[in-house]
Amino acid sequence: MARISSRVVRFIQQELKQNGHRPGASDGRLGPKTEQALHKALRPRNEELPAAWDGWPRTRLCTGYVQLRCRDEGVNPGAIDGFWGTQTDYAVNVIRERIVNERIAPSFRDADELDPLREHRWPRQVQADVVKRFGAVGKHQVMLDLPYTHRLAWDRAQRIQRYSCHEQVHDSLLRILTRVYEHYGEDGIEHLGLDLFGGCFNQRRKKGGTTWSMHAWGVAVDYDPANNRFRWGWERAGFARPEYDAWWQIWEDEGWTSLGRARNFDWMHIQAPHL
Repeated sequence: MARISSRVVRFIQQELKQNGHRPGASDGRLGPKTEQALHKALRPRNEELPAAWDGWPRTRLCTGYVQLRCRDEGVNPGAIDGFWGTQTDYAVNVIRERIVNERIAPSFRDADELDPLREHRWPRQVQADVVKRFGAVGKHQVMLDLPYTHRLAWDRAQRIQRYSCHEQVHDSLLRILTRVYEHYGEDGIEHLGLDLFGGCFNQRRKKGGTTWSMHAWGVAVDYDPANNRFRWGWERAGFARPEYDAWWQIWEDEGWTSLGRARNFDWMHIQAPHL
C-alpha cells in the first residue's frame, strides 16, 4: 500500500476533530488516538465499508475514512476499500485543495470519453498493439520541421527547428503544432513554455520497467519537464492551469493522450497511443 503523506494525515486529523472526534494533535502521525478517532468516525458508516473493516491497520483505516469523505464531497475515489491508489490520491488532493485552499481542480477526461475524438484510431499502449501499428522500436523515423522554433528544455539557449518522430505521427504533430502557433502566437508560446522541448524519439525502456517507452517509437513528446515533473499532480504542474486548456484541446482533437489529464502524473508527457 502506498504511504500516506503527513500532510494528508494532518488534513484527516483536522477533519476528524471538526466532526467531534478526538484524534489528538494534528501532527501528521497515525498514532493510537487517531486510530481510535477513525474507528469512532467509521462505525456509523459500517454498511458502506467492506466486511471486517474494523480489523484494518491504521493506514488502511485512514484511507477508508478519506475515501468516504471524498465520496461525500462528490469526488470519486474509486472503491471504498482502504487501499491508496492513483484514483484515491487524485480525489484526496481535490477535496483537500477545495476545503483547505479553496482551489478547484481541473476537469479530467477519461480515455473512454476521448475515444470518439480519435480520428486516427491510435493503438492502445500495449506493446503488441504498438508494434503492430508502428513496427519495431527505433524504425521509421522522420524529421519534423517545426512551425515555430523550439528551445531545448535542458539548455534554453539552444534552439531547434526540427526533431525526429515516427513517420505515422508526423502529419498529426505538424497539424497540432501549427494550431498551437496560430492560437498562442510566438509571445504566448514562449511565455507559457510551449516551446520547451523535452524529447520525442528516444530508444529506451520505461523508467524502472522492462517494456519499451512510447518514446522508443517516437510516438510520444515531452514539453516543459521542469514545470511538469514526473511525480507532480495537478496542484503543482504548470500544464494543469486554465491557460493551457486550448493546448490540450488541440492535442486531444488529434487523439493524443496526456498522462497528466488521464492519470494526474507526468504532465510533461503526451503520446499518440491511448491508455
